[in-house]
Amino acid sequence: MTSVSQVFLSISSVACWLGAAVLMAEEVDALAENSGGVVSLPSYTVTAWHFPENVLDVPADVQRIERAQIEASTATSVPDLLQNEANIFFRSSSGRVSDGEVSMRGFGENSGLRNLVLVNGQPMNPSDMGGINWEQVPLDSIESVEVLHGGQNVLYGDRALAGVIKIETRQAAGTHLEWKGDVGSYGYHRESMNASMMTDKWGVRAGGSWMSEDGYRDHAETWSRNANAGAEYYFDSGDRIDLFVSAGKIHNQFPGPLIYEDYRSDPRSSSNLGEDEATEESGRATVQLQGDRSWGNYGFSIGYDYSDTDWGFSGIYGENEQTGWTMRPRVQLGEHGHRLIMGTDVVYDTLDFHQYLDESHDYERSKADVEEGRVSPYVFAEQALTDQLTLSGGARYEWTRFEVNNDTYVANQIEPFIETNRGTFPNPNYKNPADLDPDLSYSETVNEHGGAVEISLNYRFSEKLSAWIGYDHSYRYPVFDERASYQGVALAEPVSGDLEAEEGDGFDLGFKYIGERHQLYLTGYVLRMDDEIGFVEDPVSGLGLNVNVGAVNRYGADFSWTYSIERFGCSTRIAYVHTEMRSGEGRGNSVPLVPSVHATNQMWYELIPDLRLTLIHRYVGEQYQGGDFENEFKQIDGYNVVDARIQYQVNEHCSVYVKGTNLFDELFAESVYYGAYYPGMGSAVYTGMTLKF
Repeated sequence: MTSVSQVFLSISSVACWLGAAVLMAEEVDALAENSGGVVSLPSYTVTAWHFPENVLDVPADVQRIERAQIEASTATSVPDLLQNEANIFFRSSSGRVSDGEVSMRGFGENSGLRNLVLVNGQPMNPSDMGGINWEQVPLDSIESVEVLHGGQNVLYGDRALAGVIKIETRQAAGTHLEWKGDVGSYGYHRESMNASMMTDKWGVRAGGSWMSEDGYRDHAETWSRNANAGAEYYFDSGDRIDLFVSAGKIHNQFPGPLIYEDYRSDPRSSSNLGEDEATEESGRATVQLQGDRSWGNYGFSIGYDYSDTDWGFSGIYGENEQTGWTMRPRVQLGEHGHRLIMGTDVVYDTLDFHQYLDESHDYERSKADVEEGRVSPYVFAEQALTDQLTLSGGARYEWTRFEVNNDTYVANQIEPFIETNRGTFPNPNYKNPADLDPDLSYSETVNEHGGAVEISLNYRFSEKLSAWIGYDHSYRYPVFDERASYQGVALAEPVSGDLEAEEGDGFDLGFKYIGERHQLYLTGYVLRMDDEIGFVEDPVSGLGLNVNVGAVNRYGADFSWTYSIERFGCSTRIAYVHTEMRSGEGRGNSVPLVPSVHATNQMWYELIPDLRLTLIHRYVGEQYQGGDFENEFKQIDGYNVVDARIQYQVNEHCSVYVKGTNLFDELFAESVYYGAYYPGMGSAVYTGMTLKF
């Protein structure tokens, strides 16, 4: 670890202990007073259990980012926001955090498969191993983001193994018009416009955004277009219905990895000529109905999303069309301390895949239809044992059916002409349609079932302080291309019929303090995985298969402390994890692509009224390279990045900002696989303006 990093961790530790001492002293004083002297704080609510509750009553590490914090962050994407405001680690292969893969609780390669991302209750996660298209939901359309750390399968189902990121879109807030414009380094340009209108019962809003960027690296161009609209209606009974629709298009070039020497000498270079790229059209729609009754409350949501991706990599071309449907009825009987939550999630995902031999898609090599349906009822209960101690827990059972049909054509029958060094000639084997290759074509069905349980104890010391202890048994089913070889990559078997769901047992212990000036979260956890999925390759044949590679232990802690007064504020957030593989050839070693420590520190000061200066420091520790299960390659170096921004509220209608990222132009790699380096972004400057009427 570098000396700078050691100094940073020392300062952070001292600050954390001092902050904890101050707030605990405040708490002791408050407890010493009689009940009439306790000050009631404004309700800080979250929706970790689907319905609003005070964060101190939830036995889990939950962070919530509201609209005001989103605007103050000047972030350009959800990953940019969560990286700086919630210390969530993202890994990118393009140099853009905006298309990064989320990593929580010590997962490395394909970490995004273990985290569920929801927009109005509809998953953003694709049904395959592809990354999340974060541009589908621009920040200007978001009202809040809630981060739940740890296993959440009982209430949220598949993929909620390491955590859940819940995004709620904006609602109409009076009648207003808002325009935002941003420009920056490497050709960055973004504009957005939002408008809303309200009546007594109706609220409607609409917005759109346009973004383009040349990219920090060569052949890393990206652009996106997005439009969205929403409406809400309030019934006389107090019930409410919310509708949201969005559609967009995004184009990305992928600059590829660099060897170490090129990474050090010219990190902005590319290993390809701009031919590796993808264009995705996508859309989503959600309908949510909720209301209160004398017996409790209810919620009902229906969601639909689609994406159509046209891509080309290393001379291989494909089209991948995915759709997803969800229906989630749920009901809560009773109220805090004596309540029962019941619901059922019904999910249906499809994928239509085509692989072509040419960019114009004239010659089809293969096609596949993949689908999966899941039905999973759950029940969750909470019972107050005393005025301060509450027991909660629940269970979910899930049935899933996976089906894949893959047709691959005989390779030498597809093209009508063949090219040789003597010219182009008719193909004597050409057939239209070509015959199916029996060795590569297949149709299989896999049925599975499993479940999750959790139980927790939460103790409320006061209106400011709570502590909890909890256990959960969580799971994740394999995604489409983990299980089947339809993508065209040769595997040892066409379908991994013996591949089991990942399962793990998690134990959490933590406490929260929410005061007038201080907020403190501290969580320690143990996660024992028994069937973690990984890709194992035969060194002789080069063929491999996704299999249950074995058992992994993770021991970690998450800490955050925030302090704020009228003109000054600061925060520190630190995540630590130690990973240990318990079996296989890497037994006793650490999981690759998992930094043991990553941290984010912020400090802001209002120089004069309405003029605020903010400094941000991020540290990411050393980690082993992707694929290095034996921990024998050169480690990826840890790094420090410093950002700064200054914001000025000109008047009630206009605000402006200027910010610099990676001010000291730190050279760092966001990920490395077998010596192939993916550089992070160098220093950059951005400026922007917001107009509201």
